[in-house]
Amino acid sequence: MIKIHQIKVPVDKALSIDIIARKLHCLPKEISSFAIDRQSLDARGPHLHYSYTVYAQVRNEEKYLRNKDVTAEEKEMYVLPSPQPKQTDQPIIVGFGPAGMFSALILAECGLRPIIIERGRPVEERTKDIDAFFQKGELDEESNVQFGEGGAGTFSDGKLTTRMKNVRIGKVFDEFIEAGADPAISYQHRPHLGTDALRIIVKNIRQKIISLGGEIHFNTRMEDLITADHKLTGLHTTAGDFMSSHIILCGGHSASDTYQNLYRQGVAIEQKDFAAGVRVEHLQSMIDQCTYGNFAGDPHLEPASYQLTAKTKFNRGVYSFCMCPGGIVIPSSAKKNALAVNGMSYSQRNGANANSAILVQIPRKDFDHGDPLDGFRFQQELEKHAYRNGYEAPCQNIHDYLAHTVSKTPIIPTSFPRGIVMEDMHALFSEEVSGALEEGLRTFGHRIKGFDDQGIMVGMESRSSSPIRLLRTEDGCSVSCQGLYPAGEGAGYAGGIVSSAVDGIKQAENLIMDLNRD
Repeated sequence: MIKIHQIKVPVDKALSIDIIARKLHCLPKEISSFAIDRQSLDARGPHLHYSYTVYAQVRNEEKYLRNKDVTAEEKEMYVLPSPQPKQTDQPIIVGFGPAGMFSALILAECGLRPIIIERGRPVEERTKDIDAFFQKGELDEESNVQFGEGGAGTFSDGKLTTRMKNVRIGKVFDEFIEAGADPAISYQHRPHLGTDALRIIVKNIRQKIISLGGEIHFNTRMEDLITADHKLTGLHTTAGDFMSSHIILCGGHSASDTYQNLYRQGVAIEQKDFAAGVRVEHLQSMIDQCTYGNFAGDPHLEPASYQLTAKTKFNRGVYSFCMCPGGIVIPSSAKKNALAVNGMSYSQRNGANANSAILVQIPRKDFDHGDPLDGFRFQQELEKHAYRNGYEAPCQNIHDYLAHTVSKTPIIPTSFPRGIVMEDMHALFSEEVSGALEEGLRTFGHRIKGFDDQGIMVGMESRSSSPIRLLRTEDGCSVSCQGLYPAGEGAGYAGGIVSSAVDGIKQAENLIMDLNRD
């Protein structure tokens, strides 16, 4: 098999064997098959075109290797681990977000019949609870944007971008596609699913796990570990005890009560830096114009996105995070009388506004009072401070924030469903964080025309990552509890859907290796 790079195709044409043959200077019949590896948009020059990288089966492939855009390369495929055939108790997965879902799937495919414990509800019921929150302000603390089947990512943009290079990523994408995702996600430059697609996908993956012998217990919250001589023997939950010597913990980044219980029982946890800030909104048409120029409005183009970073004199980085083209800003609180916001997009990304988190680094010195869980308390104070009656959100025009003034109305309509309160948002943060945020916004205004004077900011964005890390050994096990495998974003080892899923797969592999040693 050969890998062919830099195949240029106009955006209004489909990639074909004929086009690949012209690239190779061969007859089409010499190519038996091909598969797209990567597709990216190239807007340089007078015409839009895609640049493709493909794997191809070609007759007499050696003679094409002199081409500078051709290499000999086999596509790497994920191979399931092989557990030794012996009787064992069923492993338990705590949490059914991306890490929990994919660790459970691997264990189920290996015939180990995992038991999944999820504090929230199935995605069908969870969607109704979240709709009630968005429309009426009725928050269920166990079924919301943070807790429930699919985890926080199910009610997001469903972004699948990652900087990782890992064969397990292919497994994640293959499972998403099998569960109903557009096959194009496997090669798009910036793939995403959208919340509407994710709600179907997570349900289908759940059904696959069950068909393979797994079982899922919703509305079941983990309370304590059951241990003997620092070895795991099971779990206490709100639905009774579940016994197992192997547990993969995928609690997510908002389960502070779970981590409090684990710390009380002696599980090793350390603080880590995180970030906080606001959601900004701009008209999507403005972002498209700044990104695509004369090509803006071309029906072949997706809504434009951006990725921004800035260094500041306050020695704190400021950066965009989870940018949602054509999306909406949503309330993502998990506690009553506290406000967190996030971004969410549907698969078509056809909303009027673009939104993104603009975050400022929060180092441990901002919140460290000697307890590993101090970061959670700091987050919670930020969210309580941002709460307004009925989960309305603090809001300010960006140019007003920079000028330290407050207007009565937003410069563009917000997409936030609970309503807004126009106010000075400097009051939400320390002087140092506010100063860094101002400096970052001014920098971004130099990079995207209109960013600092044609947008609004909505707060509080405080749950982009976990403020803790559960310490684990090289083989993935907790350093303080044999048989416990912390995984995913909440444990401090991932940041997003794909990296969380990959970490879940790794921990399933580590668990199987331990079983094979027993």
